[in-house]
Formats: sequence, C-alpha cells, structure tokens
Amino acid sequence: MRWVRVLAFAAFLAAGCSATADTQDPDVRFSLEMITHHRQTLKLADMVKGRSTNAYVTALAAKLKVDERTEIDVMNTWLHMWNMPVPKDAKYQMPGSVTADDYTALQSRTGEEFDRMWLSTLSRHLNTGVMIAQVAVATGDHPPTGDLARRIVREQRAEIAEIGEQIS
Repeated sequence: MRWVRVLAFAAFLAAGCSATADTQDPDVRFSLEMITHHRQTLKLADMVKGRSTNAYVTALAAKLKVDERTEIDVMNTWLHMWNMPVPKDAKYQMPGSVTADDYTALQSRTGEEFDRMWLSTLSRHLNTGVMIAQVAVATGDHPPTGDLARRIVREQRAEIAEIGEQIS
C-alpha cells in the first residue's frame, strides 16, 4: 500500500513537468520497454492458474499481477504526460523477452514440470527487466522514473535470488 502512495505522489509531482519527448529519451524508452516487459510478465503470471499447485509459484504470480499492473498504470501516466503513445505489445522486443515458443512450451506442461520451466523462464525474464531498469538509472533525468527503476532493480534481483533457491 505504501508503494502505491509513493507512485501516486511521484506521478502527481511529475504531472507539472509536461513536455513532448521522443522514443530515444531514456525515461521514455524505459517506460516503453518496461510496459512491454510487464505485459509479458502478466501473461506468464496468467499461465499459472490450472497448471501449478505450488504455493510459492501461485503466490509469486499473484504478487506480480498486482505489482506489474500498478507500475504499468504509472508508466502509462508518464507517457501521456510526455505526449507519447502507449506501446503495442510486440514493438519493443529485446534479448531475454519471453518468446512465443516459451509460452507454447509452458502451455503444454503442468505440475512440477510447469513450475520449474515457469520459474526458469521468469528468472531470465526478470533479469532482462533489471537490465532495462539499470539503463534508466544510469541515463535518465526524470526523478520518478529513476526511483521506479531503482526499485525494479532491487526487487527483481531479490525475486531472481528467491527463484534460484526454489529451482535448486
């Protein structure tokens, strides 16, 4: 709940900074890429229902659905503020993106086999999110974007470590 208030306050502070940007602006690029990345995460999270009974997997999927949707809403607000369109799903594919083959492979599995593959796919995917966020931290100028990017780096690194423990 605290994080929602922080994001709302950051969006409020940023609202006064309206300007037109371009897709090469580091802060805009972060939002464009991270929205696509988060949508892929949501698609992965949606796959868990009916395929897993693992408490860790189901809890992580539920957490991701809440967190990623909240962050997408914030980044959509920033893009609108910058007069930038919200991206289509496939526009910003990058190394580490979840592929159609990944989704197909997951769809045909259940139980422990699904859990292991889902966690491995998610871990690789989260690592891509860390890389996207690190670029924003290093090159961006919009303080709320930097705050979100640092939070993503911190939280996704922790999730990757937890996933590693679950897989081993």
